[in-house]
Amino acid sequence: MFTGFNNNRKNKLLLHKLDERGYILDVNSNWRIVLGYAPEDCIGRHFCEFTDQCHKPTVMTFLQRLHEDGSSPFLPITLRSNSGGSIGGLLIAQPHSPESRDGYACELWTMEGFARAVFLARTHAKRQRANDIVVRTLSALTELLARSTGLSSFWRDLGSLMEAISGIKQVLIEHPIPDPSNGWPPDLTPELRRVFRSSHETGAAVFDPRACTETTSRLRTVSGTNTLLILWVLDESMPSLRRYIVVVLPQDLALRGAWEKQAPNFARAIANALSCLTAWEHQSEMLHKAHTLSVTDPLTRVFNRYKLEEVLSSEEHRARRYGTCFSVIMADIDLFKTINDTYGHPSGDRVLEKIAAEMRLSTRSTDVVGRWGGEEFLIVCIHTRLHEAFNMAEILRQRIAKCVFAGIGSVTVSFGISAFEDGDTASHVIARADAALYAAKRQGRNRVCQKERGSSLQ
Repeated sequence: MFTGFNNNRKNKLLLHKLDERGYILDVNSNWRIVLGYAPEDCIGRHFCEFTDQCHKPTVMTFLQRLHEDGSSPFLPITLRSNSGGSIGGLLIAQPHSPESRDGYACELWTMEGFARAVFLARTHAKRQRANDIVVRTLSALTELLARSTGLSSFWRDLGSLMEAISGIKQVLIEHPIPDPSNGWPPDLTPELRRVFRSSHETGAAVFDPRACTETTSRLRTVSGTNTLLILWVLDESMPSLRRYIVVVLPQDLALRGAWEKQAPNFARAIANALSCLTAWEHQSEMLHKAHTLSVTDPLTRVFNRYKLEEVLSSEEHRARRYGTCFSVIMADIDLFKTINDTYGHPSGDRVLEKIAAEMRLSTRSTDVVGRWGGEEFLIVCIHTRLHEAFNMAEILRQRIAKCVFAGIGSVTVSFGISAFEDGDTASHVIARADAALYAAKRQGRNRVCQKERGSSLQ
């Protein structure tokens, strides 16, 4: 049986029930309106009395075959009104149950009413499909927010989402810096501001540029003959604090109607997503800054001792488990106390800063440079043998010796080198590097010494 057809006079649904022999058990008020007979005078009479007489055998055969598998439930007929007129109709019937002989549930339509009912059903289906599309888009926005790694990926995925789910042919998203390569026409923003200047910070509109004045010429260029879905959302990254999204909708009245209802909700959902992502990025940035400060020496801007000890512990575990190697270079500025006493602590600070900068420039990206304490620096050289670390330290020593320090002249640095060996701990490596450093001091400073486990200093 058909469902979803409104049982009203416009649809001209006339009949509800026949018995197993075709006698009328129930009609509705439309029976009188269409055929001119009082419903109470027709109950108990055979249905064929109200049809063209040539239909009687056909009607009876139709009813009898309804119990057979695969039989059609539809029968076109010609109805006869009380005034003798002919009315095209369609009888739709089915038994109450395959085994029952209790009669037939029926729908008797005028052809006009049936056509109108089919049209309404199709219209309802289109609207339902359009509503489903828009609701799925709103739901997918939540999933998009959950997997976004930042604002840039959110905007990229939003465009793809609307194109893929909403059946939209073109999506334009405004960016903070105008760039023709992203598809946003530079003269579109001023036009949108003029058209929607009285709108709230976040909102939406379904917009037909053809119905507007010459001030919307750019919008007409973007949309052609199509309707536009225009969203504007609060966005602090934009110069105007609002970001526009322009979507060209397909020529689908049902989809347009669905967006007209849901567009403001969609704009607010995007604004909420932006607010969440902005807060997340801000918090992430603050945490990153806090972490950087916690592991950075504030004067020299290299790592502090806490970070160096963390790296040493990590490399020790890695070396023990995977058999990797690492070396350390311990450096101490020669006669630094004399520099402070002679030229003042501000000059000493500038020496520390410049030497730290030279160490950053002269080491690899995989090496970890930090201030061990006072005028001492430590470089953890990842995947580096002892002789390789010695060569690195020698190059660094020569470069620092050639530097000119304002108001002071030249400054030298002494270096002690050691490497991780089987059975070592990070403390053992540091202790050998410290011993090598003191040996360099005793031997006259401005030199590199190394120490292996169980060997004499070199």
